[in-house]
Amino acid sequence: MIKTRLLPLFIMAAVLDSGFGSIFALLAKIRGEFGFDVMGVAVIGGAGFVSAFLAQISLARYADRGYTRLLLWMGTAIAIASMFLMAWSESLISFILARFLFGMGEGLFLPAARRVVILSSPEDTGGALGQLSAFQMFGFLIGPLLGSVLGEYLGLRATFLINGALILACAPLITKVNTAGASTLQARHVIRQLLAQKGIVAILLAVIGYYGSFGIYESIWAIYLDDLGVSQIFIGFQLTLFSLPMIFVAPFAGRFAERKGGLTVALVGIAISIPAVSMYGMTSNVILLTVILMVHAIADATVIPSIQLATSHLAGEAQASAQGLLNASGLVIAACVALGSGAIYQAFGPFWLFAGWAIVMACSTSAAVLVGKEELTREARMRAEPSR
Repeated sequence: MIKTRLLPLFIMAAVLDSGFGSIFALLAKIRGEFGFDVMGVAVIGGAGFVSAFLAQISLARYADRGYTRLLLWMGTAIAIASMFLMAWSESLISFILARFLFGMGEGLFLPAARRVVILSSPEDTGGALGQLSAFQMFGFLIGPLLGSVLGEYLGLRATFLINGALILACAPLITKVNTAGASTLQARHVIRQLLAQKGIVAILLAVIGYYGSFGIYESIWAIYLDDLGVSQIFIGFQLTLFSLPMIFVAPFAGRFAERKGGLTVALVGIAISIPAVSMYGMTSNVILLTVILMVHAIADATVIPSIQLATSHLAGEAQASAQGLLNASGLVIAACVALGSGAIYQAFGPFWLFAGWAIVMACSTSAAVLVGKEELTREARMRAEPSR
């Protein structure tokens, strides 16, 4: 059952991710209309990861210090401004700036939103985080399809204006969000204290491979499909399909991780996704690519709430700081991969791009298992308890 007290927050997260999905799906169209090369498009994609990283590593902690609602409002306002800027962009620099702003908006909004969810649902944290992820992916599901259709028939400018207007129309929902929670965190050097925990380090190692694959998709996936001769409508449709498992699987996965252990479930999900990533560059059959994508999507749907749950269990009162650190670490990897994947794709093709990243994922996941042995052992003892 949807947690109705969190519904305004869930809807805002969905609307923001709908805008993100639209940008994601329209990169190939932007390249075609403005004549940017693959590297230029990759920089547009990577800019959002860089700004989200900066916002989450430097500003997310203020949600733990009593500024949760302010961060929600700032993130929303910046996202609206970025959409309107993107609507009037014609140069590569302006598109990069607009994408940079949208990433910053999400980077401010999401850690604050997760803090509200975690503190509002102590009895079912995993399920609540899964519902948040489901709404985010519902937005991402609608975004590519809506963006592709609007972009095809109304053009890029109208599409981004509509996205910006939609976020603006939903912004008053923030006034309905209850940001009251535990006492505000006063400790300094919170990030340093979090990094002193081996469990947190293991989580960050795990997200290297996971978020890196998002960097490839953000900058290259639409281009890859376009080079295979796929229509813009099908690109949006396929990205929508990728989001479907998150809606239905993530809430269940969050509750499952609550019983079996967040880090354990997350590592299993990442391990399942590694073969899928390696196979993307092995076929030009679009139907087979879609099947592989769906397997990967189901695995990813288990990872997101599980890794967030594992982080929340180790964070203590520093919930927003820990969630910000989690996403910031992943996003800096995603940004580097997004920026580098364009060059690798151009020079070596899709096979080496995807196979190479699958190897990186296997190495980072193995390292996470080794570093996180203590936390994995604790989760194993938890599973052995009769109540589990």
